[in-house]
Formats: sequence, structure tokens, C-alpha cells
Amino acid sequence: MTEWLSALFEVQSFQFLRPEALLLWPLLLGLRHLLSRLQTRSEWEAFIDPVLLNPLLQKPAPQGWLTPERLAQCMILVWALALSGPSWKEQPSPFADDKAPLVIALSLSSSMLADDLLPSRLARAKMKVHSLLEARRGSPTALIAFAETAHVVLPLTEDSDILKFYLNELSPNIMPQPGISVEAALDKSAELLASAGVNGSILLVSDRVNSGATNPLSESVPVNFLWVGVQTAAAEDYPLVTTGAGDFAQERAAANIFAQNQAVTLTDMSADDSDLKQLQRRITRQFEVSVIGNKFQPEDGGYYFVFPLLLLLLLWFRKGMVLQ
Repeated sequence: MTEWLSALFEVQSFQFLRPEALLLWPLLLGLRHLLSRLQTRSEWEAFIDPVLLNPLLQKPAPQGWLTPERLAQCMILVWALALSGPSWKEQPSPFADDKAPLVIALSLSSSMLADDLLPSRLARAKMKVHSLLEARRGSPTALIAFAETAHVVLPLTEDSDILKFYLNELSPNIMPQPGISVEAALDKSAELLASAGVNGSILLVSDRVNSGATNPLSESVPVNFLWVGVQTAAAEDYPLVTTGAGDFAQERAAANIFAQNQAVTLTDMSADDSDLKQLQRRITRQFEVSVIGNKFQPEDGGYYFVFPLLLLLLLWFRKGMVLQ
């Protein structure tokens, strides 16, 4: 019994959104009692002594435990509780939707041309970005290409078709310097979000990270990393070739260390769209946190009291249930 009470008092999320509505219960009960006293007074009190009047008045027969007065009191209590807005759980803010801004930083290092993923790592990455753009159609998305340096391909736009058009033309040959620099990609992505004046997320799409890579943004901007490669357990899902195969195990280990140490969320590229669904949920959630500060709005539980109120209302249709 003691443990149950302790657990009950530990629930800190319970609250009344409109506690002033609880005052309706004593006020309405007091008004009901006053009206009942006025209705029970007899007009003969002005002419007959009260000692003689009581035996002469006809009293109503007992109605049992369910009387109109008690039913009215119960309905008033349930109604007051419903209006007070009891809340015992939270719900996401209605302002957080799937319109979360996203900057996609695509690696154009020379390793992305490796054909150990058919037709190539870069082609596979473009397929994933194509599918993501289609799923995010109407959401603001920007595209950045990076190697040793990072460059804006398109700023935030809701036009997925133009993003796909420019995405198809990207290749390592257009980059001014070969190599790879995750820091440059993240800095350019954060600069793009800041210039637009919006909260958003960054998605790195790459097959590897540079040695000693760091996240200069720390946790100020959420960073997701879609690793272009296959793990040993999932290798059979991809058509691999025997020549020129990259060391996926070593690249995956480096990506994992980077993600763990630099506050980056790592997602492995999959043969189906499970990786994109996971990214979509995470990007939306990150946007919600950035907008409302990880504080959900309390859910108004007063609506749940409508059902017991309707059940109590049905009792008024019983024979003899007349409140005078």
C-alpha cells in the first residue's frame, strides 16, 4: 500500500490546465442546495405554526440511493473536472510537422567512384538522396557538395525537381580540390541554415570521413550521417564485384568512431527504404526539439470525461428521475 502511494505521488506530470474551473463544483452545489431549500418551503408557513405544519405536509416516498439530487451532484462534479482540463501526459507541439529544413551534404571525393557498389558508391548515394527528396517533397531542402572544400549547389528550396536535376550533374570532376573534409561540409551547412534564419538538420552522405574528423558544430545543429557502404551482415543484399572492392569494415569503423565521439547520429545505408524512414523520423524529431526546446505540450484530458458524462445523462431517462 505504501509503495503504491509513493508511486502515485511521484507522477509529476499530472496537472489541471484550468484549475479555476474546479470552483464551479462548490458554487453549483451551493446554488442547487439553495434552490432545493426554496422549493421545499411551503406557502402555508405564513399561516400555520411549523410544529403543526410538518405532520400535515405530504412527504415524497423514499426513492432509494439513486436520487435526482445525487445524480445532479455527480454530473456537476464530472462536468467541473472536464472543464478544469486534467492532464497526465504530453503531446508533440502542433507547430512541429514534417516541414523540417534539411541541408544535404554529399561527398564527391574520388572514393565515391568506386564500383564495389554497383553501379558505383556515388550512384547509390544519389539514388538514396533522390528517394529522400521525393519523400520530403514540399519541405525546405538545400544541397551542398564537398570534397576538400564545400560548396553550395542550391540553397533551401521546396522544389524537389530542381534539386534532383542538379544532383544528377554532380561528380568529383567538378570539385576544385580532391580529398575530403567533413569539417568544411558541416561549417558550410551551418552557415547556410544561419543565413536562412531557420532551425534545421544536416545530413552527411559519404562513404568515409577524413582522418581526425571533428564536428565543429558540437550539438548546436543536429548532424546525421548516412554511411554509403554495406556491413558484412548485409553484404548479400547488394550486388558486389570482386575487383576493386573497398574495405567496408575499416571505413565503417572509422565512421562509427566519428559518430560516437562527435555527437553525430549514424545511419547505415540499406537495400530498402528503412534507412530513409529512420532518417525522416529523426529529422522531424530534431526539428521539434529545436523549435519547442524538448518540452511537449500537456494534453487536455477533459475530453475523456465526456463519455462518463453521457452515461450519467442516460440515467435521467429512468422512471421517476425528475428533478424539481
